[in-house]
Amino acid sequence: MRKSTGGRNRPTLWGATALVSLMALAGTAHGQQYQQAPMLDGTDLPPVEERLPANPLVVTPVESVGTYGGTWRSALRGGLDNAWIARTVAYDGLVRYDREWKTIVPNLAESWEVSEDARTYTFKLREGLKWNNGTPFTSADIAFAVELFSEPSYGVGSFMKNKNNPVTAEVVDDTTFKLIFENPNGIIMDELASVNGFTLVSLSKEYCSQFYPKYNPNAATEAKAAGFETWELWMTDRCSWATETIRWANPDLPMMNAWMIDQPLTGDASRTTFVRNPYYWKVDTEGNQLPYIDRLDMRVSDSLEELTLMALNGEIDFQDRHIATVANQPLFFDGQEAGDYRLGANIPSNMNTMVIQFNFNHVDEKRRELFQNKDFRIGISQLLDRQEIIDVVFTGQGEPFQAAPRPESPFYDEELAKQYTEFDPEAAAAAFAASGLLGERNGDGFYTFADGSPLVITFDMISTVRPEWIDMMELLQLQLEAGGIDVELNNIDRTLYYEKRPAGDYDVQIWQGDGGLDVIQEPRYYMASGDESVWAYRWSQWYMGSRPEIAEEPTGWAREQMDLMNQLRAEGDPAKRDDLMKQILVLAKENFPVIGISLPGDGYYIARNNMRNIAEPMFHAYLFPTPAPYDPFQWYFAAE
Repeated sequence: MRKSTGGRNRPTLWGATALVSLMALAGTAHGQQYQQAPMLDGTDLPPVEERLPANPLVVTPVESVGTYGGTWRSALRGGLDNAWIARTVAYDGLVRYDREWKTIVPNLAESWEVSEDARTYTFKLREGLKWNNGTPFTSADIAFAVELFSEPSYGVGSFMKNKNNPVTAEVVDDTTFKLIFENPNGIIMDELASVNGFTLVSLSKEYCSQFYPKYNPNAATEAKAAGFETWELWMTDRCSWATETIRWANPDLPMMNAWMIDQPLTGDASRTTFVRNPYYWKVDTEGNQLPYIDRLDMRVSDSLEELTLMALNGEIDFQDRHIATVANQPLFFDGQEAGDYRLGANIPSNMNTMVIQFNFNHVDEKRRELFQNKDFRIGISQLLDRQEIIDVVFTGQGEPFQAAPRPESPFYDEELAKQYTEFDPEAAAAAFAASGLLGERNGDGFYTFADGSPLVITFDMISTVRPEWIDMMELLQLQLEAGGIDVELNNIDRTLYYEKRPAGDYDVQIWQGDGGLDVIQEPRYYMASGDESVWAYRWSQWYMGSRPEIAEEPTGWAREQMDLMNQLRAEGDPAKRDDLMKQILVLAKENFPVIGISLPGDGYYIARNNMRNIAEPMFHAYLFPTPAPYDPFQWYFAAE
């Protein structure tokens, strides 16, 4: 077994994983007197010291020990906005990242060990942990989650569902368990420390087993009586996985988070609320049980204008999601005094404001051949006047940039980041000629296919995700059409956007540039790694083995990347993992699969002036689900 005695590890977001840690965030709470929030006084709950584990996690506040009370107001953009809940409520896995996104530290698990072959991970839970309903949280709950994910028709996406490296859970005792992988797994600690680690610790065996035929022989019959065709659908309704929206519609589902469901998130909800978990297992340095804030109140609205006005009027206490746009920044800056709020800095993990993904696996053979042609993609890139887009849409913030690791990353490669970013219509025309796949420009000035048939390229987009994409795409359309590429813009619903991918009948889809800092964890644009690698969706299905009916064997360089990633995921040595990732990036540079626009400028968040213990600046990411790693459970409202 490999162990560590603590100390600072090399940054995990750069690719080095802290495989073992026995450190605590801020000492121990042994011998302390514990205090609870006043809202819990007079209840029939057990005393606070009986509700806490034997070794609570002690958290050092960002600024100062806080005071209890208050409601944190924020907003969801529609009833499917589960990502904001993930970023505020649901980040409490076995382990977590520290506030600097450098080290993996204990959380529900107070220690762990890793076998020399990186196949067996042994975790020690805190003794006396309890779900929010007061029932014990034990190793059996972890084993139950792994067992449930072994069902073919329950759950998607988790490492527990990885056919290429199956995992089993072995219970040693109530607080000790092992995750045993069929093959070495060198990156599982980063997975568990990310937002994705939530699923493993969110399925109470005592509660969820009632919907499972293995533990309740009548589950299938009871499912039909409850209105569900199968027990799997009933289980999903009551015990959904990850941070899916349906999970927040069931107040009976036990939680281990700082706040628990009060008013559920249903299809017609105008708001959803959460209330403090009286069994939460963290305390501050003076023995005060966390969280400080009593309640969360999230307005549910499809109207971006309403959410923006709420913030301007001081009706939002903290938020960045949806409202902290480039267009809104001058409004929010000017409104700080009237709205009694402040703006803080977010450093995005994204490396691009937009990534253009031509469909390499198009069902139309001519388009498939064209889109896979590197010279064609180079020509498209050189037709883009990125500086014009930066000046008009982003008020000059940012710089021309391809899909490449950010300058702050040790994986940064200036050549990769800057290749083909100069606006050069003559070079673009030469690249199109080199492709040999385009004909002459017709009477309207547009290129045709080499056989003379018309070529119109449709760009799919979802403006509700990033409102600035409308302005960007309108400029991009004008620039490409000036260079001879006929473009149609197709602004569609998010559901349809995703449904088009398996069918392969789309030309281009756009998205933001994930993977600027979390390079190893989010390689979607550097290689065909998963469902979000839309430029080679069917290649990625071949790699994952998840949709064999549509999977296509990748071309040579893409296969080579996949082999390297398989080696990386099995490698226990952080330095060797980094070297393997660099080899993957070299192949990405040589083959130029996707096209970027610009490196984002720094973002911002909005916080009421009396809301304290909020860190600045914050890294902003999804796998590092900002603001959750900055411990909102230790935020508080100062007396005014």
